[in-house]
Amino acid sequence: MRISIQLAVAGDMVKQDVLEIAEHKLGEMTEEEIESAIEIKIRTWVDRMIQVEWEVIEE
Repeated sequence: MRISIQLAVAGDMVKQDVLEIAEHKLGEMTEEEIESAIEIKIRTWVDRMIQVEWEVIEE
């Protein structure tokens, strides 16, 4: 299964990718389990792509 993913910031596309899940790993999963697997794959991708840094500059 191939999943197209796009990351936009403030409406501007900044990254596109295609994620893959091997069909044999999906096996006999239900629709809900497959959706959950896709969400986990996307969440892992987002965690690798996004880094947010902040600091207090005035109190």
